[in-house]
Amino acid sequence: MEDETPPLFILTGPTACGKTGVGVELALRLGTEIISADSVQVYRHFDIGAAKPSPEQMAMVRHHLVGVADPDEEFNAARFRDEALSIASSLWVSGRLPLVVGGTGLYIKAITQGLNLAGRIGKEAEEEIDRLWRQGGQELLYARLRRDDPEWAARIHPNDTFRTRRGLGVFLTTGRRMSQIFQVNPDKPACNALVVVMDLPREVLKSRIVARVGEMMSSGWQQELNILKEMGYNMSNKPMRSIGYKEMFALAQGRMDAAGAKEAIIKGTWALARRQMTWWRPARDAVAVALKGEETAAMAAEIILSRDEVKRFFSLHGVET
Repeated sequence: MEDETPPLFILTGPTACGKTGVGVELALRLGTEIISADSVQVYRHFDIGAAKPSPEQMAMVRHHLVGVADPDEEFNAARFRDEALSIASSLWVSGRLPLVVGGTGLYIKAITQGLNLAGRIGKEAEEEIDRLWRQGGQELLYARLRRDDPEWAARIHPNDTFRTRRGLGVFLTTGRRMSQIFQVNPDKPACNALVVVMDLPREVLKSRIVARVGEMMSSGWQQELNILKEMGYNMSNKPMRSIGYKEMFALAQGRMDAAGAKEAIIKGTWALARRQMTWWRPARDAVAVALKGEETAAMAAEIILSRDEVKRFFSLHGVET
């Protein structure tokens, strides 16, 4: 119990797969609290589009790292790692298994494997990558990466959008190659973790995304955006550039109509879901749990807890359910 690197039970998966509800059920079964691993939910005032846990869910289970930073405040993988590990250690010392729930792969990588943070990505680099994406999509980005950092490109799948963008971003920002950075300062494991990935059929996931975007837009998302604008937040703030919010900002400015914004958000969210699935596909130690999408959150939690890999992990660390 006094280990400085506590075991972590991590629930992840693509956006709209139902992580939040299942995470609450798992936390109730385990008698623990949730550490959120979501790069938009960390910001205050960004609520509807970030799909933050409901007030009822927050009342049932304490959620850490939700709404802890102002929109103009820097919150990155390094800060997440430091704060999440501190919370996890406190939970473990008090006799509770730390439960991390979220879909930001870089955050989860930072807390489980360590993270080489020597390569930061600047705004100009992000804008250039977005320009290349509009021009030729992932194929053009990967071709550019093969030219600028062939060794890093050879290590990743041609369809791995996240690592392609990161490799290009670091090179465009610093002039250094990711392959060189990792040779000097390779990743180091941060803790003993079991990563469980919720896996839903693609057609089910896509229908959920369509439904969720519709619900968000009919639940006051535009009003939330107007309030954010009145508070002085705009595209210079990191969370406003996230999927959904950038389209809603364009809608608020009159540069997009509601139908066009909805279509763009659905398209962008589906692309994000595919990137998240690609992120975890090569992870050999991750436990993929196939679900039909028909299960309640409680049923899905029970399926996860019944997996042999999960039982072994709990037994190893003396966790009872």
